[in-house]
Amino acid sequence: MSDEIETKLNELEINSMYVGALSNISMEALLQFNIPGDRYAISSIRLFLGKYHALPCLLTCMSGTDRKLLHVTTILEYLCDEFKHDLNTDLITGNYNAQTNQMDISARFCDLKNGIMLEFQDIYLNPGVLNPNQLKADKSDDGFSIAQTITIYYLPHQMPSVSELCKSFYKMTVLSPEPSITFTLHMVCRNQGGYYLSCITIKKPLITDLALYYGNDFVSVHEKIIKSLNTLENKGIVLLHGIPGSGKTHYIRYLIHEIQGKTLIYVPPDMAKEISSPDFLPFLMQYPDSILIIEDAENIIKDRNESSFPSQAVANLLNLSDGLLGDAMHQQIVATFNCDLTTIDPALLRKGRLIANYEFNKLDLENSKILSEKLGFGTKNITEPMTLAEIYNQND
Repeated sequence: MSDEIETKLNELEINSMYVGALSNISMEALLQFNIPGDRYAISSIRLFLGKYHALPCLLTCMSGTDRKLLHVTTILEYLCDEFKHDLNTDLITGNYNAQTNQMDISARFCDLKNGIMLEFQDIYLNPGVLNPNQLKADKSDDGFSIAQTITIYYLPHQMPSVSELCKSFYKMTVLSPEPSITFTLHMVCRNQGGYYLSCITIKKPLITDLALYYGNDFVSVHEKIIKSLNTLENKGIVLLHGIPGSGKTHYIRYLIHEIQGKTLIYVPPDMAKEISSPDFLPFLMQYPDSILIIEDAENIIKDRNESSFPSQAVANLLNLSDGLLGDAMHQQIVATFNCDLTTIDPALLRKGRLIANYEFNKLDLENSKILSEKLGFGTKNITEPMTLAEIYNQND
């Protein structure tokens, strides 16, 4: 036992201030202590009693906090570096894996020999995680050894150190994926009987920081869009445009999960021309206070003055977004397109009709690197501004 620990224990014995001090009890009596609720053959508290002649204080770190999962291997490497801990002195519990001919460790007990002991409990291998901290995987299939719980047993004077230790552990984590969140979108279809809606399920993308994915200037635009689309009996049009791969569809997937209490009607690119049909508006009248999402809408929003055969689709969109029909139906429109803004009908941009107009582009170099790092690709391949599609598909 180190001189420092011996000194602390002597102080406990002399002053009898620490309620857990048991320095006057024999080792035999200590080992006969009944610890209720023990799950393991060898009691962790008995081990602490035998070493330090005192009942330990306890602090528990648990996986799952903010989706963070405690990575055992990284934490053990940290203990070896910071406390000169020898892993060969650990008490290990495990099961033999006949498939791999190796031991699968399920629990681990460490003594840092400074009045602190740690117990890694319910250790398991998890390949289905996100790795924003770029930790080294334990298996070739990107499996990470996770501890469900780390219990820290310690003497009272080590409370500040233990608090810092626990704080450090939560930096050595991988992330569990967000729970699968889906939303039902109503897609416009047509058969011999006319138009009808078919339900499709859309999964919400993992976007934790809009500024990181789309730039700082987009955050206020998004807030304006959400405020308008979540207002009942509202009208107007949102125009989202930009180069292919810049994230317009990715944002639409995110946006639809933020809208509450409204029917979302999706018009796929091959059905967009149907908006000019005389039968389309009567069909839409069945769904007041809904939101119309039109993807790749460039062919139906072009300037009517530039065409020899002006499309009725533009007139219908104008009527829905801010005309008499809009006053009655309270329908809003979200349209995406790739063409230049100067080629669309200027009436769509009129103040009072336009909710928001935003051009998506490549992320700047700094944000491209940050997002690439967050997604686990690193920054080696990021040498210039990139689109979301380019960042997400680096392995291709």
